[in-house]
Amino acid sequence: MKLHSLIAAAALAAAPAAVFAQDWTGPYAGFQIGGSDIDVDGAPLTGDGPSYGVFAGYNIQAGNLVYGGEFDYDTTEYEIGDTVEVESTTRLKGRIGSEVGGGLLYGTAGIVWATSPQLGDDDGYLFGVGYDFPVSDNMIAGAEILQHEFEEYNGGALDVSVTTFKARVAFNF
Repeated sequence: MKLHSLIAAAALAAAPAAVFAQDWTGPYAGFQIGGSDIDVDGAPLTGDGPSYGVFAGYNIQAGNLVYGGEFDYDTTEYEIGDTVEVESTTRLKGRIGSEVGGGLLYGTAGIVWATSPQLGDDDGYLFGVGYDFPVSDNMIAGAEILQHEFEEYNGGALDVSVTTFKARVAFNF
């Protein structure tokens, strides 16, 4: 009896996870949570903090190639040094990728806006990579790493670099 249970458990553990045939074309929206690492050139400042946000986009699939655009907004708790906070970030991104391992591996690039009560608002550019994996027919789980660059933030002498990591959940429509 114990051998039978052990064999059944081994067979279940070795079985591949369910893979859903995914058509990536269409609109999607979801939420994300993440963290950041911040470096400032031109001042002895570093920082970090969590973020929480929403995103929406549209993908088009042509064979194994998937491309599209995405908008996202994060409320942030980024702290730089002891006196500077970043309250929010807004991003507009292009994405291009391919199906890999049952999911979508993609590269992304775009523009980013940041809001800070102490430094003011500024825009910069971003680039990064991500991976989305279908959990069900209309639900996707994913992760994304982005590098944000703000050169001469708000016309000043500070160059700000922000690396973010996001865990994401989206729903296809």
